[in-house]
Amino acid sequence: MGVGGNGALATQVIKTKKREFQYQQIDQLQQKKNQILQPNQQNKKEIAATKIFRFLYKIYKQYYFNNHYLRKEKQHRYRNFVIEELINTERNYLNDLKLLIVIQSQVKQWLNKQQIEIIFNNLQQLYELNSSFLQDLEGFLPYNRSKLLGPIIKGLAPFFKVYFPYYEGFNKSMATLKQCINDKEDFRKFLKNMSSIKDYNNQDIDSFLIKPVQRIPKYNLLLEDLIKHTDKIHPDYKNLCESLELFKNINDDNNKNMDKFLSSKLFDMEKWFGNKLSQKLVDTKRKYITELLTSILDQTNKVIIVTAFILSDLIIIGERQENQYQYIQSVFLDEQSGCLDVENQQHLQNIYILQGMRGQSITFIEQTPNDKIEKMAKLQKIIQECKEKSKYTFQRQTIRAGSEIKVQLNKIKVTVLGLDERHENLSSYKVYIIEVGIEEVFQKLFLRFSQCIKIQDYIKKKYPTTQLNFLKQNTTLSLLNDQKEIESRMIAIPLFVQSVLISDITRQNPQILKDLGLPENFYDLPSEADNFRNQRTGNQKAPDRFNYVTPTRTLIKTFDYGNDQQSLQSNQCNRRLLSASSMMSRNITLVEEKKKQKEKDAISIIVNHAIPKEKPWEFNVKNNTKVLHVLDQIQKVMQLQQIYDFKLYIYDNKSRVKILQNDENICDLFGDSFIFAKKKKELWFKKLLYQDIEYEKTLLQADSARMKLLYYQLVKDIQISTLPFPTQNQYIKLAAIHLYLQNCNLSYNVIQQIIPSSILQLKQREYWNCVVTQEFKEFKSGIQNTQSTLIQINETEDIAKAKSKGIFSSIIQSNQNQFSQIENVNVDSTKVMIQFIQECLKNEFCIQQLFSIVCKETLTLFGEQNLFLGIGYHGIRLYSSSKDRIWEKIDKPQSFNVFPGSIEIGFKGRKLKFETNQGFQIQSLFDEYQAIKSQNQE
Repeated sequence: MGVGGNGALATQVIKTKKREFQYQQIDQLQQKKNQILQPNQQNKKEIAATKIFRFLYKIYKQYYFNNHYLRKEKQHRYRNFVIEELINTERNYLNDLKLLIVIQSQVKQWLNKQQIEIIFNNLQQLYELNSSFLQDLEGFLPYNRSKLLGPIIKGLAPFFKVYFPYYEGFNKSMATLKQCINDKEDFRKFLKNMSSIKDYNNQDIDSFLIKPVQRIPKYNLLLEDLIKHTDKIHPDYKNLCESLELFKNINDDNNKNMDKFLSSKLFDMEKWFGNKLSQKLVDTKRKYITELLTSILDQTNKVIIVTAFILSDLIIIGERQENQYQYIQSVFLDEQSGCLDVENQQHLQNIYILQGMRGQSITFIEQTPNDKIEKMAKLQKIIQECKEKSKYTFQRQTIRAGSEIKVQLNKIKVTVLGLDERHENLSSYKVYIIEVGIEEVFQKLFLRFSQCIKIQDYIKKKYPTTQLNFLKQNTTLSLLNDQKEIESRMIAIPLFVQSVLISDITRQNPQILKDLGLPENFYDLPSEADNFRNQRTGNQKAPDRFNYVTPTRTLIKTFDYGNDQQSLQSNQCNRRLLSASSMMSRNITLVEEKKKQKEKDAISIIVNHAIPKEKPWEFNVKNNTKVLHVLDQIQKVMQLQQIYDFKLYIYDNKSRVKILQNDENICDLFGDSFIFAKKKKELWFKKLLYQDIEYEKTLLQADSARMKLLYYQLVKDIQISTLPFPTQNQYIKLAAIHLYLQNCNLSYNVIQQIIPSSILQLKQREYWNCVVTQEFKEFKSGIQNTQSTLIQINETEDIAKAKSKGIFSSIIQSNQNQFSQIENVNVDSTKVMIQFIQECLKNEFCIQQLFSIVCKETLTLFGEQNLFLGIGYHGIRLYSSSKDRIWEKIDKPQSFNVFPGSIEIGFKGRKLKFETNQGFQIQSLFDEYQAIKSQNQE
């Protein structure tokens, strides 16, 4: 028994140990497995992040490579074009030399050997040199980006000194030719018939003899253009630069004689373009200056590589076609001519405009920003030098000499400010905002492209011989949404408007001004501006409804290129500009309750406000009634002392707020259906511009009507959630103050007047009644502990500060004791109302206007792309979609650019692009605040 029992026990112990050992092995295996799995789990995020990074890097690399590749391809295409231009022109030039040698052999029957040697000089040497040169150039073909052209040119460049004798003897050659033509009748007949013979390309002998003189400068132009589009790391770059230097030295040695020869270029241009111009090109007062190889943007948005022939009073654009040039366009120059810089847009970039006489212009487009800067500066320098040397004929001086009209027309400035998208029923359309100024009087025009076309058709029909910067109407409907087409129109429309305004027909026909939206006395506005200013009472410095806010950014930068330094300085200073709309007749009347009769040719509109128990204002307006006129009428009705910070707005079909500009026509706001609509159209009146709290408090104390309007406006904004607060306690406090001001018993209905329903739903009704009652009792107790008698309000510290700043001092002094004029509100209620407004103004959403925008770049920065952009006195704020977080504070943006369908803001060394169709409204509001800041600093 004992032994057996011990054996069984031993066996059991062994089994137990064996089982424990197995468990240990299992645990060890599990631990090893966990050790293997745990790092994998920990590295999941790192692996995922690495994959995402590789994916994004792949996309970036592909994007960078594609863009880099496209740039390189574009550059090589242009290099190929320049090289082909060099070879083709060399081939044509050699054919001309060959024809000239044939002519030399033919005239031997009429001229002696000495005369032939003087006229044709070393023509045979030139032909032999250029034959070798052309043979070497043709050996370079076909074009390959790795081939070297520089050594070919560099090798033969020194031999072009053989042109020196031809240059030196050219003047004598022309004189001898002229004498032989006069003396020898048969020779004269031969030359006369030669220009009509096809074998001679319909050219006369003068055109052939001048070609060697023109050839060396042509080499310089082509080589310069070729070098610009060759990378510095390209193996051919150094050779090309050395070749250009050799040809420049050859050209410089002949500069003394060049002025005598270059005018002969006019004979060639007369044959190419003479039938396209209204006058002969060959004139003793007109000089040929130079020519530039460049590109222009035609009316169909097509980029054309052209040659710009620059004369002393004229620029002609021609496109090369075989042995001659096809006429594209031309502009005559006058004392106001010059280049206008056009800011880059999304699709159209590196553009500048040459503005000529009577509004005529040429739109140039270059490949790179450096090309644009260089060619624009070169062109402007040439024009300026011509002015200083008095080489212009200045036709306008002879037409309008001594006339005041000339001075006025020179001071008309037209540019484009932006684009606004509007909606009518189920359709949408674009409105181009154009700024028109004559001296210091400015106005914004809101023009549709179809409206400009109607004006253009009217002018063409009534004045068929008039030449203006006409628009080209595209018939393809898809172009209406084409961004490139829109950008092109933003450049073309202001040029068209300016050409119309400086035309004589517009002064004779006021209907054109009316169709544009300008007053009929537009040209007389500068003389009437001083009288208008003198009639205004007071010398306040604050911005008002009569002041025109200068935009911070314009697409086309205007500049006076004359010698009037005083006008240049006045353009650079910060002037108080006058709104042209303020000088127009009002054509608006308030519809009184007792006399509800509609005026003839008038249309009724309703202007809503936030004051309860008061009906909206109803006005009768006419076709030319501006938004400014409605604001002016509201100021009189409400007896507001200042209205510059109040705006009218409407809602579009997407329920978005559209802030109206002062210069907009009321009847144009609602489309063509407005006139035929039976229902009266509605507008809303609201304060939109805010400064710091202390300054706003000063304005409230000085104007009881302002206080009443702003109080009820804020109550309404809180109730409809336009003005959100982060905590419930703030809603409770404002509800208690509102309850006190209403002087009524506590009820849930009163609470609903101010707290949004979305907030009320969070708690039961009894909770809100309880907390608001408690807050009301505490607030009322605090009020009762203060002075119970009326307080004679002396000059407050706020008013003293305002006086020290010189802000609204005259208004405050004359109105600081008029607080008791608030209807149904005593002095205590006045202080309480100001306290309510102050509490609201502490909220950033109150003092800013918010716009819904989309920014794809912020998806990686902030984790969302649907954001809110806030514009206020202290700068720009970027809020989250839930409005509970500020992503960015942009106090001083480095750049602010508006494009069709988007805006671009630069700050902290970077730029963010925001997608929005309210770009112009955002820019206008930003400009308003910049103007207020500038005014306060003064």
